[in-house]
Amino acid sequence: MNKKTVAVAFPTIPIIFLGGVTPERKPLYDTMGLAVTSLDETTRTETSIEVISSNTKETNIEFYLNKARISGLRGNQIMSAIKRFLDKSGVNASIEIQSQNYKIFSGSSDSGLAAVFTALNEIFELNFSKEELLEYSMKGSESAGRSLFGGLTHTIVSDESIRVEQLASEQKLKDLALFSVPFQLASRYSADEIHQRIVTNTNYQKRVVKIPEWVQSIKSSLERDDIISLLDTAEENIRNAHELLEEVNLVIRKPEMMRLCNEIHKMRENDLPAYFLIGGGNLITVATIKQYAVQVSEQLAKHNWTYYPFKVASEPKIIEL
Repeated sequence: MNKKTVAVAFPTIPIIFLGGVTPERKPLYDTMGLAVTSLDETTRTETSIEVISSNTKETNIEFYLNKARISGLRGNQIMSAIKRFLDKSGVNASIEIQSQNYKIFSGSSDSGLAAVFTALNEIFELNFSKEELLEYSMKGSESAGRSLFGGLTHTIVSDESIRVEQLASEQKLKDLALFSVPFQLASRYSADEIHQRIVTNTNYQKRVVKIPEWVQSIKSSLERDDIISLLDTAEENIRNAHELLEEVNLVIRKPEMMRLCNEIHKMRENDLPAYFLIGGGNLITVATIKQYAVQVSEQLAKHNWTYYPFKVASEPKIIEL
């Protein structure tokens, strides 16, 4: 057993928008996501775990997120998942967890949970597979598998079981160019609010029926190495999700965000293939391929958008101390 370890994991954005979860945070339908980071990989969660004592009768956990003790429903879910994980592993110890987010605009719960269980697996030398870690990480974040596996992932829901498959690594998607545009808005909706609201739309079942079509379209695009087609499908899916939310009066795409979306549509009208990817936070990721990256960045600058060049990220990593 190690005394201390540090894991880094990367935030994620949706490719197929998540809609609907069980009280145990299990997704109700298939989703897809993309792990992302800045070009220098400084956009990430760093989680350190230190063993204070390994001679205890029961497990004691001190958990701090961005230097504040975690609390609330999500905090309780995370603590419960960690305790169950350690109990299953036969570990009794007193540990301190310090998790810090750096330059993350959205997707921090995904990277946070992926980093925590990667670090726990390492420090106690448990050698659990990603599939085994997935069960526990998703108790705190229903989309943590996207960060745990890295690259482009497919979260598969079948017969109430959940598994995650990496469809493409960061190397395979090296031609994908991303520009993150954050928005300083007064408020944002929680993932729970989004999930609870979207399923109330009477048209939601039409979306459910179409999800397998979107999934297959994205897989086919990957097989053809057609990133533009993949992005076109992803935007269609994400646009559909936001329109359903807006129809039940939950508006994530505020006017300033819609202005950028409209400008992205104009880029395509002028034969510049750019697409928008939007989750539940105050962030739009503008996506294209490297061939058009300079032109897209010039258009963003021309219209005074503050953007950050991003790339596809890997699975979590252990930092050597």
